[in-house]
Amino acid sequence: MSIDSLRDYPDVNFIDGMQIEDIQEYYIAAMQDKYKELTGRDLVLNEADPLRLIAYSNCLILYQIMQYADRAGKMGLLKYSHGDYLENIGALKGINRMPGSAAKTILKFTLSTKRPGVTIIPAYTRVAAPDGVYFCTTQLLEIPSGNLAGEVYAECRDSGIKGNGYEPGELKILVDPIPYVDAVENVTVSEGGADLESDENLAERIYLAPSAWSTAGPDDAYHYWVKTFNPAIKDVRVESEIPGDVEIYFLLQNGQIPEETMIKELEDFLKDEKVRPLTDHVIVRAPKVQNYRIDLTYYINKSDRVKATAIQERVQNAVQEYIKWQGEKIGRDLNPDKLRNLLILAGVKRLEIREPVFKKITQKSVAMQNGENVLLYGGLEDD
Repeated sequence: MSIDSLRDYPDVNFIDGMQIEDIQEYYIAAMQDKYKELTGRDLVLNEADPLRLIAYSNCLILYQIMQYADRAGKMGLLKYSHGDYLENIGALKGINRMPGSAAKTILKFTLSTKRPGVTIIPAYTRVAAPDGVYFCTTQLLEIPSGNLAGEVYAECRDSGIKGNGYEPGELKILVDPIPYVDAVENVTVSEGGADLESDENLAERIYLAPSAWSTAGPDDAYHYWVKTFNPAIKDVRVESEIPGDVEIYFLLQNGQIPEETMIKELEDFLKDEKVRPLTDHVIVRAPKVQNYRIDLTYYINKSDRVKATAIQERVQNAVQEYIKWQGEKIGRDLNPDKLRNLLILAGVKRLEIREPVFKKITQKSVAMQNGENVLLYGGLEDD
């Protein structure tokens, strides 16, 4: 069961669905009834009658008050709650919003020559990317006598997603000079950085929290603990083909595939006796990647001639939206119909999609766009 199940619950309304027109009708009728009760005469109010206009103004205020009441009621329900209200719902289950986390990587320091003694790289040594983002070593590194290089963990100085995605070799500017150090570079992709936990992720953890109280190892419990490990985690799949063996696959925000460093840290986290049932053997893996490319031709109606340039821009945006949608969920089938729908909404008349073709994706894999996309504009056609 996932947070998606919560969205299927019936909608509720704390003002019985009343609209401004209902309030105006009731208000005018009540005023006319009271006038007749007091005077014995009918009160006729034309559309422009000052009394009717005053009544309408009062109704607008009443309706605004009712909207606040409806909103206040909904903030106590997980389906609708957000912000501080959501955090207070989480407090009832001991769930707090996770702060942002810093991206991590492994840095390799290389000496200019082998040294007769130990070379020390102090903790908090700063290394920067060309764009000015800083990483700091998290512990002291000792390069033994006779060795030319050593590796150490480092994390971004600032929390958030800004530190993610630096490929090996991109972090290479030594900010704090150290004697005999000739070069430094990251040897793993930086990952794991996340902004303050989103309402969507927090609501899902609150929803899954009761499962975490079980020691029987339900799927939802593992979903909860994986999401709790790092807010940068976007999707989780739990598989158990052999009794006692639990395989966990996870995906980061924006469809990023996790590196071995983060996989090992998550596995260690899940093996804690407070998390893992004693009989479970937990194995954490990155999902297998099924590559695809996009190759299509699209046509635009002649009647949309003046909007053709704008439609072509929307086509580019729709393709990027499809790539993001396809790659953000493990086990999501490779579905060109989704691409077709997005492009039609963008204003395209018709399409010839050569790639991708529909393909079943296993619950251990994720479809990722790879290679150059081919988006050919076929021209204008009669409506």
